[in-house]
Amino acid sequence: MRWTLFVLLLLLWGCWDQGEEPPGEPVGSFEAVGLMVEQSCGAAIPAPDPLDLRFELRSEANGRAYWRQYGGSMFAGVEKDGEYVFQTSQSWMVIEPDRFRGYVGCSVTQRDVFTFVVDPLEVGTEIDAGVEEELDAGVGVDPALITLTGSQTTEIVPLTGSDCTPAVAALGGPFLSLPCRVEYVLTGTGVEIE
Repeated sequence: MRWTLFVLLLLLWGCWDQGEEPPGEPVGSFEAVGLMVEQSCGAAIPAPDPLDLRFELRSEANGRAYWRQYGGSMFAGVEKDGEYVFQTSQSWMVIEPDRFRGYVGCSVTQRDVFTFVVDPLEVGTEIDAGVEEELDAGVGVDPALITLTGSQTTEIVPLTGSDCTPAVAALGGPFLSLPCRVEYVLTGTGVEIE
């Protein structure tokens, strides 16, 4: 059984060799904190609160985007108007079928979605002259002036034809309920690109 919240981070969606330059242009590196707003899965999904993330975003002009947590694999997604969406889905078996008892088993689909909105520094009257000159000259701005907001959700839904009744906590299973959901609200700032 796989009882981790971040299967998204472990799937073999796209892993580039450490020596290769990853695809896309760097958008920035970020540190974010996620505050849990929902956890209806129970002990089946260990979910820290708060959630700490450190990751890199990259994008291409065609709208393709890439997300990588430091030390992890890179995942492909999409970017449109500063909003980045990364999602993956996989199905797995929670309880094996038992033909002798006539039990069909319990299989679920887990869907993970990360959504980020990157807000670059807005030029306004409160910017000091040095920063405004850097913006006008196209020089990089302090990454701490870039903010990020978003969410991370994990939804687990039984597959059609499954009997997941034994997987629910009331009957000794690991899930508080099925279907279930874990959701975080994320906020973060840019950090120096490594």
